[in-house]
Amino acid sequence: MFAEKYLKSIGFKIIEKNWRWRKCEIDLIAIHNGTVVFLEVKTRGNRALDEGVEIKQGQRQRIVVAASAYLAMRVTGNMECRFDLVRVRMSKEDWRLDHIQDVFEGASI
Repeated sequence: MFAEKYLKSIGFKIIEKNWRWRKCEIDLIAIHNGTVVFLEVKTRGNRALDEGVEIKQGQRQRIVVAASAYLAMRVTGNMECRFDLVRVRMSKEDWRLDHIQDVFEGASI
């Protein structure tokens, strides 16, 4: 996975892939600089990178619910968390990646 390789190269430690809780899924969960990072990965073909790669409100709510469950079940102590978006697309000859940190707030966590 291109996004995972990129994240590891900049110091992320991937601890979960495609983590599911009830009907919710988080693509990647990682630790970066002492912070639990919940990552949504959006991959597209040749379309413009910003087309269809936003995290809609309903999906945000599901990610926050799953993140809350993950923290309650798997994290001991008080760790900060954030929500990132990794957008990947295939251009004519190469992959392009954008990593957006703190893409939204998880107010209920």
